Amino acid sequence: MSPLIKDSSLQAVLNAAEIVEVVSGYTSLRKRGATYLGLCPFHKEKTPSFTVSSDKGLYYCFGCGEGGDVVRFVERMENLSFSEAVEQLGERFGVTLEFEEGGKVDSGRRDRDARLLLALEKAATFYQRFLWETESGGPAREYLEARGLRREVCDTFRVGLAPDEWRGLHRRAVKEGFTDRELDEAGLLVCQSGKTYDRFRGRLMFPLIDHRGRVAGFGGRTLKDESPKYLNSPEGPVYRKGQLLYGLFQARRAVADADEVVVVEGYTDVLGLSQAGLSNVVASMGTALTEAQIGLMMRFTNNITFMFDADPAGTEAVLRSGELARRQGLRPLVAMLPRGKDPADVAVKGGAEAVRRVVQEKVSLLGFEVRKALDEGDASSPEGRVRAFEIVREIMSRATSPKERQEEMAVVADRLRLSPDNVTLLLRGEPGRKGDARAAGAGRDKTGAAAGAGAGRGGDSRAPFGGVYGRGPVGDMAGRLLGREAAVERELLVAAVCNPGRAAELLDAMTPEHFADPSNREVFEGLRQALVAMEHSRDLEAALVSLKDQARPDSEAGKLFVRLVLEADQARYSPGVLEELHLRTQEQFLNRSVTLLRGGLGEGADMVEDQRRLFHLEQLLQRVRLNLQNLDPEEGEA
Repeated sequence: MSPLIKDSSLQAVLNAAEIVEVVSGYTSLRKRGATYLGLCPFHKEKTPSFTVSSDKGLYYCFGCGEGGDVVRFVERMENLSFSEAVEQLGERFGVTLEFEEGGKVDSGRRDRDARLLLALEKAATFYQRFLWETESGGPAREYLEARGLRREVCDTFRVGLAPDEWRGLHRRAVKEGFTDRELDEAGLLVCQSGKTYDRFRGRLMFPLIDHRGRVAGFGGRTLKDESPKYLNSPEGPVYRKGQLLYGLFQARRAVADADEVVVVEGYTDVLGLSQAGLSNVVASMGTALTEAQIGLMMRFTNNITFMFDADPAGTEAVLRSGELARRQGLRPLVAMLPRGKDPADVAVKGGAEAVRRVVQEKVSLLGFEVRKALDEGDASSPEGRVRAFEIVREIMSRATSPKERQEEMAVVADRLRLSPDNVTLLLRGEPGRKGDARAAGAGRDKTGAAAGAGAGRGGDSRAPFGGVYGRGPVGDMAGRLLGREAAVERELLVAAVCNPGRAAELLDAMTPEHFADPSNREVFEGLRQALVAMEHSRDLEAALVSLKDQARPDSEAGKLFVRLVLEADQARYSPGVLEELHLRTQEQFLNRSVTLLRGGLGEGADMVEDQRRLFHLEQLLQRVRLNLQNLDPEEGEA
């Protein structure tokens, strides 16, 4: 569960965390009036549209619509949970957080974990310096050079070397004030029969860094002919092997940018691929993934590609990990390596071009399973082909979509010497196909009508005039029109906050039904309440505080609230623009109302009343259009 941070602590973090300082770590900002302007770190752009307000503690991109406060910014940039972002900002700006009762571990345990993390951080620095700055590090440096791994990539991943001594780290740690118990709990020391010694000795050290950048443990590779080849930190208070991915901290931005993560098995695979230009790569730290590790990757992307060693163990690891990812609702892909090679071999010897070819030729997990079954089958005899086809048919039943099945038809036909039509015919009897038919029928009600046909935008049956926007070509066109309508509605709300006096009067006469977009409707209601409060108090700043409080939710409405707060003192829209946008929003509303009423005209007593209402609405629509024609063009200029 997420820790329950007290509201007072959250407010203290928001007050202490200087948003311009935080944002400047990700994009260059220049001062423009009361705000700062820069290129948006959330999407690629050439002209700056990203605005930061130091006074209001908010940011907003007028290009992509992303906005929020400093906590939201850190959440999005670092792919952290809300509580993790608050904790990270608290640590950075020296704010001690308080937690609701039962919402967080006790302070003693929290202090202990902080000490262990500090010990691990100092150990990583010690190992790194020992590798590069001592004569004893020579053989390890030669090993890295022989593997084709340059210092630049080793420094990125903080590769180090443990002294080949019983107490090389221990002596340094004791001088730093750490106790044997702390070093033991951190996994750095072995306490046995009253004796203590370093856990890692004479090994190449790979710090295991969590997604927040904290060293949680180590993986040590021997440079001698000894067993085990790799020695990892033991499970402890701050290290959980199944909840950590090697290299994720370094890869997090590249994963988000590429919207894909490439999963390999070993530490040097990550280093080699990263050096070859494939930066969105992590290691599973074992032969198979855990649900927690897949959940961690899904914070950054839903597209997972496996690139495991091309040997039997790697193949089995792909199948186990891929099936786990499939159960999480993902469609994993597999980048197949040349037989007998691992990713580090391909990256170091073949370079960026070889890596690019492997990634380009990736197949779906289903395709990988089909090819494995065909490789292991005997296509030289009719009996062998029949047996191979039965295995393939079972595999094909796991397809997540008809498209995924279709992609493998040609491979099966070619390898089993069948025509594509025959493969299609044979697969009709495959296991599980009846379930597909049942699933197809699940989308219709008892009358045969499409389920949700009367639902509104986003499937919300409460959305007004939802029945007008159905499926099919007409529905698609209506969706595009609705997008334009939503833009007009949004600009009306922006113009309103730029002209609060006049807007209070105009918005008071409107209803939520004037807004087709649910997010705009939510913001309209919040803005109208704020303007009413302003009318009573004559205090615009107090009214904006209520808007700022609504700017935190992670939603489209929340982002628009952010934009309104930032636009309030910019006065980009004149009163004339407000009048025009008000009329255009009314025109859209009346158009929808007329369309809906015309489509629902029936017979009997109600028909007369409906016709009268329709006539009245059409008169109103004509009046609004006449007012739009009579607008003074000069008055509407911003």
